Amino acid sequence: MRSSAALTATVNDEIVMLDPEQGAYFGLSRVASRIWELIAEPTSVEDICATLRTEYGVEPDTCHHDVTAFLDDLVRARLITVTP
Repeated sequence: MRSSAALTATVNDEIVMLDPEQGAYFGLSRVASRIWELIAEPTSVEDICATLRTEYGVEPDTCHHDVTAFLDDLVRARLITVTP
């Protein structure tokens, strides 16, 4: 689930975020911004990767690795929480 505290804005196909609780800014690339959009509702890594493979033509193993790493970064930044 995405943090409700993060304030977001789209700038040139990328998302910039401010987490006022942490006083931290984050900038998301175009693909990271797309993942952020995809996790607006609860979803699985597999569903995210299926969408990204269709939209960007990325290889399945690469997609899974990169998406998982990005989601881990968001968890560490306290921008999302993951439920089993």
